[in-house]
Amino acid sequence: MNNEELMKKVIELDTQTLHTREQSQRVMIQIAIIRKAFGVKNSETDARVLSFERERVLSDKEVEKEFNQYIGFWEWTIKSNNLDKAKTFENQVYYFIEGVRFFNGKLANDFTRSFENILKAA
Repeated sequence: MNNEELMKKVIELDTQTLHTREQSQRVMIQIAIIRKAFGVKNSETDARVLSFERERVLSDKEVEKEFNQYIGFWEWTIKSNNLDKAKTFENQVYYFIEGVRFFNGKLANDFTRSFENILKAA
């Protein structure tokens, strides 16, 4: 991925004015997976942004492992019959998928289908 495009997104998320707790969660989850996937350090947002192709440091399998952690939290709340918390974790799964969609649309689509199947089965 082009570093300028990546950093534009990271800086956009980093500097957003957050008005609600929900918006804050969405931004934190998205920026976390984007930063982690490409190894973006905090100091890079203050430095001059260079144009080059930046490689992902997380494989699809590693991103999937992160996704499965969100699914696990959601399933735990469903089993404990805490529907309010389950809805919160469901939203977090979708925020994670939005973050992944920024750098890998196919993987995000796979996650969406997988989660929708889990929701149907629940």
